[in-house]
Amino acid sequence: MACLSSMALAQSNKLKRKNRGVYVGTIPAYEAIIGNQPIQVKPCELKIYLDRDSLFMELGTYRYAAVYQFEKKETQFEIRLERSQSGIEEVLYLDPKNRTLLRKGLFPQPDVLLQRSQKLPRR
Repeated sequence: MACLSSMALAQSNKLKRKNRGVYVGTIPAYEAIIGNQPIQVKPCELKIYLDRDSLFMELGTYRYAAVYQFEKKETQFEIRLERSQSGIEEVLYLDPKNRTLLRKGLFPQPDVLLQRSQKLPRR
């Protein structure tokens, strides 16, 4: 009996199909200070593939895959995940009504608003 109830709970923590998809946006140019030198960072395209229980992020030439947890907060979902091998936590806010995803920037990166561009590609 306990096994069945835990499986039911695990399945209830999945994002609905209408919220999954490919979200695309651009991280604007910003300035980072490395040592004592200010460095200009160019704009970079960000793609997030949001699936039922996992997330795949393309940031320039880097690719990350992670499992996420989410929590419903008023009218949006707060999605938290850790990047593998770095321990850096990413925080995303999904607005299902507007089909947008806000990625909170990691200092000194600015926040990025991503728009849902398409459904997930078939596997």
